[in-house]
This record gives sequence, structure tokens and C-alpha cells, in this order.
Amino acid sequence: MFSLNKCASPGCPAFVYKDTGYCYHHNPDKDAILASLKKQLEDGSGVRDVSIVNAEVIGVKAAKGCTIMASNFSFTVFEDCVFESAAIIESFFDYCIFRRCTFRSDDIRYSVFAGSTFIECRINDSTVIHNSFMGIDAYDSDFSANDFYFSNFSLSKLVDTSMEDCNLKRTNFRASLTKNVSFRYSNPEEAFFRKEEGYTI
Repeated sequence: MFSLNKCASPGCPAFVYKDTGYCYHHNPDKDAILASLKKQLEDGSGVRDVSIVNAEVIGVKAAKGCTIMASNFSFTVFEDCVFESAAIIESFFDYCIFRRCTFRSDDIRYSVFAGSTFIECRINDSTVIHNSFMGIDAYDSDFSANDFYFSNFSLSKLVDTSMEDCNLKRTNFRASLTKNVSFRYSNPEEAFFRKEEGYTI
């Protein structure tokens, strides 16, 4: 797990990056840290036990089979990134912004995407179980052909977003707003919606 020690910069509540004593934002080697992250994703060596908050990760194509484990990327912007056949386990992506990102054939488990925004993103053909998407906003995105078993989309806003051919057993959509969302070939009857909230297929 990433370090829970706080940044040495006065008043900063963020967690440190490894054993440097400072968070990513206040680290004097900020550029080198981001370059290292991109290299580890692209060469497939993977990322483990790091906290990099409020960064910008742009144009990264992670190597197939890359693993992201027990790491924290809260408030980070991901733009034009591709994660294919990757494993994302026990990691934090809360309050991130994802623009035109692709997740394909991934194994995503026990991770937090709560409060994040997805714009023109694709998550397809993936195992996405036991994750929190609570309070996300998703626009013009495609979340089709996934296993979302026991994931949480409560309080989320899904607009012009497809969730076709998905396993939605025990998936939570309570108090969510869905507009022009297709659940065709999925099983929304096994998901959790409020009784007064309908869904379309």
C-alpha cells in the first residue's frame, strides 16, 4: 500500500510519494516522478504502492499486461490514455478526469473511481467487479460488454452512455440519473434501482 505519511510542506494534507518526504505536487523531482510513472506503464514494469495526486497523464499507452496495484491517483487528469489487458487492483482514482481514454480487456477490482468524470471514454470487454463509481459523471461513453458485478454507480450521472451486454447483478444504481443510456442485452432487473426510478433497455 502507498505511504500514509503526510507531505512535509506546511499545511499540505496529501500523502508522500514513496519515501521522499513530499507529495507529488510539492516534490522537487516532480517531472522525474511523472516521467517514471509513464515509463513504468509503457514498458509494462507496472506501478505499485505509489501516491501521485493531482497530476496530468496524457497520451500514455500502457503495455499489455501492465499492473497498477495499491496506488493513489486522486484528482489526476488522464487524457488519450489506453489500458489494454491491464490489471488495476485496490487503487484510488477518485475525483479524476478521464478524457478519451480506453480500458479494454482489463481486470479492475476493489478500486475507487468515485466522483470522477468520464468524457468520450470506453471501458469494454473487462472484468470490473467490486468497484466504486459512486457519484461519477459519464458523457458520450461506452461501458459495454463488462462484468460490473457488485460495483456501485449510486448518485452517478450517466448521459449518452452505453452499458450494453453487461453483467449488472448486484450493481447499485440507486439515486443515479440515466439519460439516453442503453442496457440492451444486459440484466438491469438484477441491479439495484430505486422503485420509482425506471431504466430503459
